[in-house]
Amino acid sequence: MYTSTQNVSISQSMPIVLLILLIVVLFWGAANTYIEFDNRQARMRKMFMGFIPTKNIPFAQLHGIDVVSGITTGSYNYSLFRKNSRYGKGIVVSSAYTKNDDPNAIAFVEEAVPIIHGYLEKYDSPADFVTEPITSYKYFELKGSVYAVKSNKIGALITGIILIGIGIWLFTIPADSLIAILFCIGLLFLFGLVFINAAFTQFLFDPQNGTVKRTGLFSFLHKEYSFVNYAGIQTIRHTVNLIYVRTSVNLIFVLPEKNNKEVPLTVASLFREKSIDRFIKEFYSIMNTTANNNIK
Repeated sequence: MYTSTQNVSISQSMPIVLLILLIVVLFWGAANTYIEFDNRQARMRKMFMGFIPTKNIPFAQLHGIDVVSGITTGSYNYSLFRKNSRYGKGIVVSSAYTKNDDPNAIAFVEEAVPIIHGYLEKYDSPADFVTEPITSYKYFELKGSVYAVKSNKIGALITGIILIGIGIWLFTIPADSLIAILFCIGLLFLFGLVFINAAFTQFLFDPQNGTVKRTGLFSFLHKEYSFVNYAGIQTIRHTVNLIYVRTSVNLIFVLPEKNNKEVPLTVASLFREKSIDRFIKEFYSIMNTTANNNIK
């Protein structure tokens, strides 16, 4: 075995040294980046490295803080959204958390968020709350006296059938490991049933009775909630490896029979920001119909 050494001049090694230094500086800068809310000047600033302002936004342009979850990592954080982009990318304002009962996440929501929202509410204007009248529905259809969320039933049904078909086909293939092939077949059947159930799942809003129902193939998945217990709407922006994939629209209900536990009901999963905004506006239009019926 022969070994040899090679002397490298400073000029030759300089690009590598600079690259390493740049990486170190970027990590250090990210670690020292912070976001400040200046109530005196009514501005939010993001300070990269602690002194370079990369964001400088007036409070009047900010809507509020909401949760963003990562599908593959199982973590979530909180981001700040603008009024003209309430369901867009947002500005990350918290650390990443992995548990719902993380004490730091709870402290952030219970202590920091109310203070920040209190700052922002001072600069809301009446124009921020003007809603356009809904004359036709894109994401809901009227079935008698009940509004149903539109869904791509055919696409989900075909996908489910294809997955189950592949699972059946795998039975005909010789395999070295019976356990492995049965595991794959089981997964295909499971996901196939999930898609088929999704094809037959309906979300029904009944303005007259003030209820929302989720129905499907399997009765144990059926849910019904009263709008008397409705506590608000939640949008969760999902990412996979830092790439945005969709936003879930959840209705939050507080159930007295379960010690006022908050229960989310996912009623839509959309990609485009304008689609999410339109869906929520249509939902509130139905809610107004429910409120008017209750007054009568």
